[in-house]
Amino acid sequence: MILIRHHNEGNLKPYFYFALEEYLLNEKLKPGETYFFTWEIHGVVVGKNQVIENEVNLEFLRENNIDVYRRPTGGGCVYADHRNTMFSIITKREDNTFSFKTYLSKIIESMRLLNVEIEFSGRNDLLFEGKKISGNAFLQNKNGMLMHGTFLYDCDLETMVRAITPSDEKLVSKGVQSVRSRVVNLKPYLNGMTQEQLIKHFENTLTNKTIEITPEEVVKIKEMAKKYETTDWIYKKQPPHTKTIKKRIQGGLFEVMLDLREGKIQGFKILGDYFDIQPIEPFEKQFIGLEYTAKTINEVMAKNNLANYILDINQQQFHDLLLEGVLVAE
Repeated sequence: MILIRHHNEGNLKPYFYFALEEYLLNEKLKPGETYFFTWEIHGVVVGKNQVIENEVNLEFLRENNIDVYRRPTGGGCVYADHRNTMFSIITKREDNTFSFKTYLSKIIESMRLLNVEIEFSGRNDLLFEGKKISGNAFLQNKNGMLMHGTFLYDCDLETMVRAITPSDEKLVSKGVQSVRSRVVNLKPYLNGMTQEQLIKHFENTLTNKTIEITPEEVVKIKEMAKKYETTDWIYKKQPPHTKTIKKRIQGGLFEVMLDLREGKIQGFKILGDYFDIQPIEPFEKQFIGLEYTAKTINEVMAKNNLANYILDINQQQFHDLLLEGVLVAE
């Protein structure tokens, strides 16, 4: 494999790396070549086809300033920090079939040189002593194939669980125990090897040639990366789905159901044990067709007095309830 030097070390946002993968796959890759590079990020990364609200604990992420990203590949949600090494492999397709095992076996062989026995498991995982240390995702097009994955060195497992577990403390508590029984960091088993030394080991054992990305290419890649940091890509790329926000506030137990498509509200219904003074439908209809952002919620709420619709309602509490589920500020 060919090592790609990207000179983006220390940048913990994945936009550049997604764009680098795209550039290598679609513009630089030549027949017979396979590229490899490592990177680090800090945040939650959801798969291309996932609904963010179903995968993460939004309240915890906001309290801890943890960002959410969307990658161009399928698969599940992952949390990673700077103590978790990411790797990418880009290659030409030899036929129409794909197997993670073909490429992950190279990682297995590399770790065997360190006397660490790793095994391939299921569809896309690597295990150490029966516990997961790597999960992987891929995409392919007419130009070739991209595979990228995680490699647990010394990741904060408790933060991982809290970030990608629904905001229920019982579930979080069970989740920490469950994850610790199913995943493992490799640092204790590497005889003092640092993360930097592990990355260098991969580079030395997996690659036999180096390509340096030029400053001109970096400029181009950074321009391509802008797509991956837009709200359109991260939030509006979500599949159509229904979001439910539920809470007891002054006036009753309220359950707001929103049908969302490409970031816009297609349906808005208020359910619960509240007492209505007059039909609530005229208020609900004001949200239809709007983008589900803090700005639009604020605008609709500013034009309405909910006390005209619902007995004993606290306007600010209901307003806050609607904002709890918002992903996009503007």
